[in-house]
Parts: sequence; structure tokens; C-alpha cells
Amino acid sequence: MNRRQSYVRRIRSSIAANLQVASGAVKPPVLNTELRRRVGGLWDEMGQIQIDFLIDHGLEPSSYFLDFGCGVMRAGRHIVRYLDEGHYCGVDIDESMIIGGAAQLTEDKLSSKNARLRVSREIDVNFGNPFDFAIAQSVFTHLPINTIWHCLSNISEVLAPDGVFYATFFRGPEGAERFAPIQQPCLEGRVSVRTFADENPYHYSPMDFARMCENLPLEIEDIGDWGHPRGQQMMAFKRT
Repeated sequence: MNRRQSYVRRIRSSIAANLQVASGAVKPPVLNTELRRRVGGLWDEMGQIQIDFLIDHGLEPSSYFLDFGCGVMRAGRHIVRYLDEGHYCGVDIDESMIIGGAAQLTEDKLSSKNARLRVSREIDVNFGNPFDFAIAQSVFTHLPINTIWHCLSNISEVLAPDGVFYATFFRGPEGAERFAPIQQPCLEGRVSVRTFADENPYHYSPMDFARMCENLPLEIEDIGDWGHPRGQQMMAFKRT
């Protein structure tokens, strides 16, 4: 290939890339059905499981609540309906999820609840008020350990005294055996997930979380099985 041919090819590639970016900027939002699939499906089931768990663990209408990785309101719509106006805050890294989540709340006639939704890639969870409860459902299962550490640090700063942050995780062992893939247990009839120590989806041991919290104002409680159909376990982080 001569220089001219190489130059023309680079120009064409550049034009194609720019057109792709431009088309992505103007394409319509992804339908909520696709967004629901991307957050793992189980739309009705997982939404109800989460709100039931939170109420069983003390969530009240007057509580201030942070939904970290809120997605397209699979649980958020139930929590927004239950809480007092303005007491729900949701954060997600994906703008399309926040757009879809806002649309879901409108569809469910919950706009008057004034839920506060935010797109953030920097783990910005400061909404100007302390939170009594927070949850990250199926978030830590997709994050490397240092990002989880960053998340715990930032959320510890916005929890009210005795506030609790619940996070689901796939359980793994301590020691060198942690580096072997694990086929996670699940409810009968559900698809079992294969997890890894160093790639997504991740597994962690409870001691991993204990180490992360050594220099944070958080106490951990290993709740364990909470009825998740795909075998995710629950860990609680309480602000001391």
C-alpha cells in the first residue's frame, strides 16, 4: 500500500468513526424493555424482593434512601412509592438508565414524589442530606476491589449515624483457592453464575470487605442468604 492509499484509508476511517459518534448522539433512547434486560431481568421479582428486604430491616417512609446503581427503577419505583416526597436519591453510571428510570417513574405516576436521580462516573453520592439507608444490588458483583473501596469510602461519608448500606456480592473463599472460578449456587430452576477473582462477574470473601473497612467508619455484618434467585449474598455496612 502506497502513502496516498494509506492516507485515504485513514481519512475514510476517521469519517466513519465521526459518523458513528454523531449517529449515536441522535439515536432515540433505548426502550425500557431493553434497559430491563440489561439490568438482569427478573423485573417484578427482584423489585419486590428488595423493597420487602428493606422494610423488614427498618426502612420507614420518613427514611432518606440512596439507591447506588439504581438502573431503570426495578426496585426504585417501589421504594419511591413507599417513601415520603424527596427522600429517594438514585445514582447510576449509565445515562440511558437514568433517562429510562425517570420515564418509568412518570409512567408509574410517581413524578410528584420528586425522586432525585443523577448520572455519575465519579461515585458522587452527596445529595446534601445524610442517608438512613442505602443499597447496591448487583453492583459489587461487577466491580473490581479498588472501585468497591472507593464506593464504600464515599458512601460512608453520606450515611447518617447508624445508617446502613446494604450491598449484594457473590461469595468466594480466602486464600489462593479464591483464584479458581466458582459456579455460584442458585435457586432451583435458575441459571447459575460462574464468578472470578479478577474478572467480571467477581466474587469476594467477607474478609475482603472487612479489610476495606479497617480505616473507614463502617462496621460490617455478613447477612448472607437473603433469597436472591441467582445466589447473590448480602453484606451490611453500618456507619459507626
